[in-house]
This record gives sequence, C-alpha cells and structure tokens, in this order.
Amino acid sequence: MIAWARRASADALGALAGIVLLAAPAAMAAGAESPAEAGAPAVRDSAASPEGRTIARIDIRVRDIFDPAPGDPFSSFYRLANLLHIRTRDRTIRQQLLFAPGEPWREQRGEETARALRTLDYLEPRRLEARRVGDSVLVTVETRDAWTTSPVLNLERGGGVLYETVGLSERNLLGLGKTLAFIYHEDATGITRNLTYHDPAVLGTRLQLRYSAASGTAGSSDLFDVALPFYAEEARWGSGLFWHRSTYEASLFQGGAEVATLDVRNHESELWGGRGWERDHTIVRAIGSLYQQDRHLGPTRLTPGAPPDFAGGDEDLQIRRLAGQVRIWHPHFIVREDIDRMGRKEDFDVGNGAALKLGYSPEAFGSTANEGYARLDAETGTATSSDFGNVRASISMRLRRGPLEVIRRLDARWNHKWRPGHVLVLSAFGMGGTEVPRDFQVVVGGLNGLRAYSVQALAGTELVRLNAEQRWILVRNRWDLISLGAAVFYDAARAWGPGAVGTDWFNAAGFGARFATPRSALGPVIRFDVAWPISPTRHGERQPVFTFGSSQAF
Repeated sequence: MIAWARRASADALGALAGIVLLAAPAAMAAGAESPAEAGAPAVRDSAASPEGRTIARIDIRVRDIFDPAPGDPFSSFYRLANLLHIRTRDRTIRQQLLFAPGEPWREQRGEETARALRTLDYLEPRRLEARRVGDSVLVTVETRDAWTTSPVLNLERGGGVLYETVGLSERNLLGLGKTLAFIYHEDATGITRNLTYHDPAVLGTRLQLRYSAASGTAGSSDLFDVALPFYAEEARWGSGLFWHRSTYEASLFQGGAEVATLDVRNHESELWGGRGWERDHTIVRAIGSLYQQDRHLGPTRLTPGAPPDFAGGDEDLQIRRLAGQVRIWHPHFIVREDIDRMGRKEDFDVGNGAALKLGYSPEAFGSTANEGYARLDAETGTATSSDFGNVRASISMRLRRGPLEVIRRLDARWNHKWRPGHVLVLSAFGMGGTEVPRDFQVVVGGLNGLRAYSVQALAGTELVRLNAEQRWILVRNRWDLISLGAAVFYDAARAWGPGAVGTDWFNAAGFGARFATPRSALGPVIRFDVAWPISPTRHGERQPVFTFGSSQAF
C-alpha cells in the first residue's frame, strides 16, 4: 500500500501542477464561518425560547410547484404544471419529521429534520419554525413541491460508437415520496435494463424498502434491502436484511478495449442489527452482522494480446461470516449553496468519524476455509467562511495466512467559493486492490471524470483520478424555470496493474454549459461538456469529445 501511494503521488505531481495553474484560487479566508451561511438558527430570547416545551400541534403546509405562480410570459404553463402535478401528501411530510406532538421541542431535532427534508429531490423546505404559545409549542413546516417525473440521460462517444443511458424516474409516486425508475444502459459490455422501487416509509413507519431488478445481454441481477435504519443521530436501534443475486459476463479491459471475459455468479446476503448512543454530540454505534456469500468465477476467455494475469479457471468461494463493527462519529454539518446543485441549499458533513469492523468465517459454518476479516473507515473535514473540504478513506481485507482481497479507497474534495455563484471544485480519487479476484478492475473514462476519452479508457487494479472544475452561475432562476451556468475543467488519471501496462497519465481539458431546473427533480445539474485530449492523443488526433449528463461529472 505504501509503495502504491508513493508511486501514485510521485506521478501525480505533473497533473497537480496543471490543475493549480488552471485554477489557482485566491488566498483562502481563514475566518470562522458565519452563522447565516452555515445555516445556524437565529439566537432567541431565552424567555421566549420554545426549547424543551411540549409540542402541541404541527402544521404542514405543502405548496404547489409554482406557488405563488409567476406572471407572464408562461402563466398558462405554470397553471398546467400545477394541475398535472400530484401534490405531496401531508402524511408524507410527517413521516420525515423527527418530532411529534406531545414530545418536547428540541432545536437540534429541528435542524436535523431540515437537513433530512433538503435531501429529498421531490420538494424544497421553505420554512421550519417553532413558536412558543403559552407553555406549549406550535411547529410550522412549509414545503414547496418539485416536478418529479424526470428523464435520465447520459451520452458519450468512444471509439466511434455512441453509448447512452436513458430512462424515466418518478421520485414522488402519487405524492407518497416513493421512487419508481426504469433505466436503459448501453456500453461496450452490452445492454442492461433496470427497474428500481424505493419506499422510505413502509406503511407510514420508519421501515425502508428497496428492490431492484436488472437484465440484459450480459446477465441479470436482483437486489432486495429492507431496514429499520438509524434514522436520526439519537436513534437507539437499527436493523436490516440485505440480499443480492447476480449472474453476468464480466469484461476486462486494456487500452480502452475489451480483451477478456469470464462468467460470474455471485449470491450474497447480510442480516444486521445494532445499538446507538449519543452524548455531547458524539455518536457511537455498535453493530453485529451475519454475512453469507457464494461466488463462482468461470474460466477466462482471452483475446490475443490480453495480459496473462487475466487467465484462470473455475474458482469457487463460500463465506459465512460473523462480524462486529463499532463506529464513532462527531458530525459537523454546514449549509452551502451552488456547490453541486444550482440554486439549492446543500448540507455537507465536515465532522470526524472512524469505524472498525472485524469478523471471522469458520469452516464449520460452511466457509471455504477459516479466515478473518477487517475493515477500517475514517473521515475528516474542515470549513472556513469561503472554503470547505473533506477526506474519506477505507481499507478492507480477508485474512488467512496472509491478506487477501485488500481494497483501498481514498476520496478527497475541496470547494472554494469565490463569491455567490462562483465555486472552484478540486477532487482526488484513488482506489487499488492487491490479491484480488480476476474480475476486479477499476475503470475510468468519459462518463466518470475523464471526459476526453472513451468510456473504458483506463483500467487497472490501481487508479488515481484528479479533477478541477471552475463553475459559474450566469442566470439564476429565470422565470422560475431555469438557471444557466458555465464551467471550465481539467481531468487527469492514471492506472497501474493488469490492463494498464504501457499507459501513462491521461490529461484532458475543456469547457461546458450547465443548466438547472429549480422546480424539477431532474437532477443536480444538466451538463453539456466539450473536452480535448492533451496527452495522450486519441489515435494521434486531438478531436473534441462531447458528453452530456444529468449529473455532475465527478
């Protein structure tokens, strides 16, 4: 792991220099964040404070998409959209609240509820107010709906072929906050059709349900997940059951082309339950789990020139693992606007946390062999008045006589807001594996942060990707229908290991247009990008590559 980190950091110096030269920020203001920008509540007179007093009533006010409706020139359109839209039901909002009549009002619970509402794509929280009346508290929750029947679209051209992801998603089915989506995905490995259903409040309870089914030219899969999660920071209990089945043809890449395939059959499930504690804003959770996996890898089918590391015959693995995990988390949420979403407030956690999971798979339970398991996760962040960032890292491994399937991951991000509507985003992503199964590859290309190259341009068992993007908002919420923006960007990536032999750093730069529909749940942003390869070129040429997506590129 140390050798990999040294090699990656040394080779990254050139790409990092390019990023800094492209978008060198002004000196960062090191002052403390202002309460207004951080979303902190206003200070109240202690005598009139509702803190600790009993909640007598909660009033829910759900407004239409355009309420109040702007005037001309699109007044008829506004009225039609409100007419066709099914308004979110009051009970759907109540299911998201972390307080109820008869309970004492707590400002912390109110802030946490506001964060939960802001994560919902189908509405925008306008007001959450607690007002003392006598010896009790009246709470008002006011929201504004969004148009939730939305298309999903991503396009990218590679090797003369247009790859696409299209679909339709309804994120507030019948006003109940449930999601139903159908996605059609096409890439070099084939075609996949996916159906997903998510219910965050089964029968009005805290129980959550998610089901997904996919089929296509390369195989099929099913996923079922039902859980009573730790729905709040102070939640004491959580439990769940996860089940996943997949049968597919895995593809291995080299030089942007498929050079090997193998059949994979994987069945896994996990039953978990845990207890949580909260004290002085520090959260501790202890979770126990029973995990089961049956995995089969078939013989590899190689094309001429494929790396010999891809070769292999039939392999079977059975795991029956008992595990325990402890997580310690000290959250620190801040509220920012215009970072990943145009014209919307977003919550970011810049607190500290760590989790350790240890497990054992006895052969007597049906495992292939006696083996251990370990996983460590860590996160940290910081914020000033104009900047904030966070780092998340993890490492996991199976343990027999030595470590197996060692997976390392690092995700770092820094955001510098010059002024309202102007933000510089820097991102670094790294992932690597040693002693991994044959079907393990980390792939980066046109659809996930390397925009001037094909979809599977870089592949290997170790990968580093660096991105810098300067974003501007040019027109904000015009006619309550659209916001317009622009961006310039620099992408760089490199891979090592089987599939990456003979490759060096890939570098690209470009510009793009950004669109957002503030009254729609279409996505964080609609993105049109044009990128040029800097090095290496594509077949000796530097022709521009166009990409389109309904989300940010990284």
